[in-house]
Amino acid sequence: MSEPVRLELSAMGAVRPPAEAALAAATRREAQGFDAIWWADHLLHWFPLSIWTPDLVPQAAAGQRSPHVWFDPVPVVAAAAGVTTDIRLGIGVTDLVRRHPVSVAQSALTLDHLSGGRFMLGVGAGEVLNLAPYGMTNERPLGRLDEGLDLMRRLMASPDPIDFDGDHFQVRDGCLGLEPLPSGPPPIWVAAHRPRGLAVTGRRADGWLPLATDPAEYARMLAAVRSAAAGAGRDEDAVTPGLYARIVVAETREAALAAIDGSLLMRFIALTRSAEAFAAHGAEHPLGAGAFGLTSFLPTTYGRAEALALAEAVPADVVRDTVIHGTPDDIAATVGRFVDEGARHVQLTNMTPLADPRLAAASEALLADAVSALRAGTAAAP
Repeated sequence: MSEPVRLELSAMGAVRPPAEAALAAATRREAQGFDAIWWADHLLHWFPLSIWTPDLVPQAAAGQRSPHVWFDPVPVVAAAAGVTTDIRLGIGVTDLVRRHPVSVAQSALTLDHLSGGRFMLGVGAGEVLNLAPYGMTNERPLGRLDEGLDLMRRLMASPDPIDFDGDHFQVRDGCLGLEPLPSGPPPIWVAAHRPRGLAVTGRRADGWLPLATDPAEYARMLAAVRSAAAGAGRDEDAVTPGLYARIVVAETREAALAAIDGSLLMRFIALTRSAEAFAAHGAEHPLGAGAFGLTSFLPTTYGRAEALALAEAVPADVVRDTVIHGTPDDIAATVGRFVDEGARHVQLTNMTPLADPRLAAASEALLADAVSALRAGTAAAP
């Protein structure tokens, strides 16, 4: 009989003030038995400021003046390292446009030292909303990502000076004298979904953290990662298969669907999806044919009427398919299908408070029930 599946479960870290609450959330996740916490690295959120008004958004009615409130994850991880002992701490994910690879490598090593070897670095190709408003361009993003990962690996491998001649980055006699811990440098996770990104993941990454809601599509992407790893001379299982799972959890499936269907904000989250995700439901992406929201949706450019029209154009089925939803048992069953396809690290991002703030407190207890169901299911797996 084969060994039971070892499934790691992680949560999203608190990203807004007050700082004390963010750190308390980290200690709570550790006490709840989560394996890791990931903090997002954003400047803006996916919601146009033009619709952030009390008549449309409960969070605005409750006094949150702006959707674009984000802590810098680097100091938050450092602070969380001081109030936790065992749980791993990750940034998921940053990019190599706003943050130069040399700086990212130095921060990653520093955070790994501060946390006693518990840090994980997540990197992606970059999202337009964090770049374009600030005058940053991201030409050939996957080439930049591939090159930047290579540079970081070289810097962390040796304290000796290196030269690096790339299309995006150049280094002359540069080094990081700060060496990794004896256990080695922190693992690098890559968020990727399309063929070139999956190939970079297989060649360069230690872990893979995609956003997915379809287990069959997940299996196809994982096969591409494994093929790329083998093609690069690595073991095909060199990359830990992860999953970024957005969830809406409630006492009943109907209550979860009501929260999703009644949320304007969930419609904007759905706009971050690909044209293929819309096509699967017989619809065209409101941003145009071939659109991929992560790289083409820029919420700051939409006035109120245009933003509302855009949200209205998202089919209800696409919104529902943006999150894993239902009761704790429903969540566990759906995530279990990804585990069957190879997922071994699942970030459970509770979006219930975003969909309906009235369900926030209850969803925390229900999330714990889903975690218990998942733990029991994977422990019993043949």
